[in-house]
Amino acid sequence: MATQAEPQAASNRPRKKPASPFGGSIPIGVIGLVATIIGFLPTFFSRLAKVDAIHLTHGWTMTGWIVLVLVQATLIRSRLYKYHRFLGWCSLALFAAMVITSCQVLVLMLSGKSGLPFEAAKFFGYSDIVDMPLLLFSFGAAIYWRKDRHMHSRLMAVTVLTSIVPALARMFNILVWRSFEGLYHAMHPTYLLILGVLGFAILSDRKIGRLSWPLPLAFGWFSLAYATQWPMMNAHWYDALTRYLGSLA
Repeated sequence: MATQAEPQAASNRPRKKPASPFGGSIPIGVIGLVATIIGFLPTFFSRLAKVDAIHLTHGWTMTGWIVLVLVQATLIRSRLYKYHRFLGWCSLALFAAMVITSCQVLVLMLSGKSGLPFEAAKFFGYSDIVDMPLLLFSFGAAIYWRKDRHMHSRLMAVTVLTSIVPALARMFNILVWRSFEGLYHAMHPTYLLILGVLGFAILSDRKIGRLSWPLPLAFGWFSLAYATQWPMMNAHWYDALTRYLGSLA
């Protein structure tokens, strides 16, 4: 009797549902796109004819990356996997251009050729320097775990968050402070928003029992970046690093 009951009991067990697409990629992408348009409207989108080649390429590749993640998330939700894979491999060139131009713009900013005082460039360049390793790691890990939809989608969402810190800061400055000094204050709501988004995503994953390491890693990374943003301005090694980077221009 026991041997006959076991298969019946097993058949009555609820089957584990397959992982659904990560819905957070779309709102994260929308936040990034809105912040980019608002934040860079005065200095980029409204004066494209006057922007130099490096900044023009950088601006479009950064914007293109956010649009790419939005499109890819939409393709997955629509189960258009073939197009998703094709666009994913094509994105390697876009990612390379984004990273290269990001480094070029950072060096120009620290050199003073962008017209920004060195101390201000050192402050605003900190997020770029700190977030670049997370961006590279997240994209590389997303390729490695490309067949794991759960991991892949969260890692791609992190790449967007690492790339929109300047856009968020400029957006908050335009909406609240409207001054150069306000950019310093705008870093607070910028980091708090990113941490809030990550915190909500982590709780959502934990609620459904599918919490994995990408989102907690990003939360810890951004928390550390936020905590050290101001103290690091007095660090001699960071000052030396930024001066060296500026000398490369």
